[in-house]
Amino acid sequence: MSLQRKWQIAEPPPPGFRLDLGFQTSGIRGPLPARLLWNRGVRNDKDAAQYFASGLDDFLDPMELPDMGLAVDRISKALSDSETIGVFGDFDVDGLTGTAILLRIIRSLGGKAIPYIPNREIDGHGMSKQAIDSFHNAGVNLIVTVDTGSTAIAEVAHAKQFGIDTVITDHHLMETERPDAVAIVNPHIGSKEAVGYSGAGVAFKVAQALSKNAGSKFPQELLPLAALGTIADIVPLVSENRALVREGLKALGQTELAGLRALLDISRPPGASGRPTAELVSFYIAPRLNAPGRMGDAEPSLELLTTNDVSEARALASRLDADNLKRRSLSEQAWEHASKQFDMNSDDPIVAVRCDGFAMGLLGPLAGRLTELTGKPSIAYQVADGLSRASCRSNESLDLHRALSNHADKFERFGGHARAAGFSINMELMSSLLDDIRKSTALSALNAPMMPALCADAEIKLEDLTVSTWNFISSMEPFGEGNRQPLLVTYGAVPLDVRTVGAGGKHLKISFESNGQRIDSIGFGLGDHPLGTGLLDIAFQLRSEIWQGKTRHQLGLIDIRPSE
Repeated sequence: MSLQRKWQIAEPPPPGFRLDLGFQTSGIRGPLPARLLWNRGVRNDKDAAQYFASGLDDFLDPMELPDMGLAVDRISKALSDSETIGVFGDFDVDGLTGTAILLRIIRSLGGKAIPYIPNREIDGHGMSKQAIDSFHNAGVNLIVTVDTGSTAIAEVAHAKQFGIDTVITDHHLMETERPDAVAIVNPHIGSKEAVGYSGAGVAFKVAQALSKNAGSKFPQELLPLAALGTIADIVPLVSENRALVREGLKALGQTELAGLRALLDISRPPGASGRPTAELVSFYIAPRLNAPGRMGDAEPSLELLTTNDVSEARALASRLDADNLKRRSLSEQAWEHASKQFDMNSDDPIVAVRCDGFAMGLLGPLAGRLTELTGKPSIAYQVADGLSRASCRSNESLDLHRALSNHADKFERFGGHARAAGFSINMELMSSLLDDIRKSTALSALNAPMMPALCADAEIKLEDLTVSTWNFISSMEPFGEGNRQPLLVTYGAVPLDVRTVGAGGKHLKISFESNGQRIDSIGFGLGDHPLGTGLLDIAFQLRSEIWQGKTRHQLGLIDIRPSE
């Protein structure tokens, strides 16, 4: 069972704060809409209009991105000269969808493009000389990267020895000298106000620029791919990212891309329909796309995203679905193995578990699950061929990347950011590294709670929830980083019936009484929470889904406890 979190409710807006929201708030009781928007940085009617804006007019000029003109010129030259273009991507959803975007736009403009997706177990993250050698043998004259390359100094130089030019498209911070590439399209270079695109978002901007340069229409059919990558990479859904996801999800529901249609169909729960949401992508679509790469080879996922053959798409979607079931089974085995190696009551400031023999792609989610359970930075690693290879996740108090950077000269491979990182190190150095991370964690936690508080938007009575409330919150989508789904709190809710569902009673189903009516709820992973025998305090989100043609509203429980 996870540690009990403290609950906090965000400060309300100042007295007299009003927004002109018109019909969107009809039927909603009280100041809830304005309060929800205030909590998301909306301060006036202009902000509100921009927040709810809808349409393709919200897309920015792609030529504003660094080196975009140079990138478009070099790729356009390759197209006109019939050069073979190599597209080097990555094995996660962001890298795969970005790679599919560039493959599709290049081919639609008459070009020849071949992909290279690294194998997680063999190649690891980032460009490699092996990949460049493979491109050289295939007659590639230009390499375009996706979601990587900003630090690939040696690899770009290696390509140049073969006369191969490189265009880098990426969104990661540049922590080294600039590679000798023809162009580096990275929003973090040269602008502090840059949109925080995902790798797929940057790839879409390149596609947008190439289409405009060729006199073609806006590549709207590629928006669903950009949306998937943007959601999966958990970048802030503000500014143009919000437009990318909003319009991409609309287009996903009507997509004619065979692979996306097959993936959407197989990912929906049976009987569910309606407009695709960010939640559907995060919990159903993205895990299936990620599954082959987590098991080793992401090639089937890329094939799915680039095929135009309906029969092939359906077969590939079925394979991804099967891979995801296998991945889930192996993940549970890894969890059982790891759970024997730590104690919830331990005063160790970190959790470190050794998981030899499991696919490397399972260790990152495992570390994340450990951090979620314990509130501590977690390291899941395995030892093979004299190396310790690790995936790490952190809490809000420790900047994991900074802590690990103190040992950068010792790593064989290293990368990541404040909350997630990975590395390879000589196994003999692993023990001292873990000791140093323990010291860093202890220092960073002196003034920070180990388990962050649950911060809700507002307190509300269940009887004040109307269909209009559900509809307004739905209009605030897409939800994600930077635009989190509203979280509400009700104290003293009256339970009518309580039951656990799922394997081992993992989940919780409760119906509550509300002014003579029943409100259903589902609490995933809350089946072991102590409830007592009386009234309950609940923290929840509003969930809407279309089931067998009918709209169903319910509460999505995030936390629950007995009322005091």
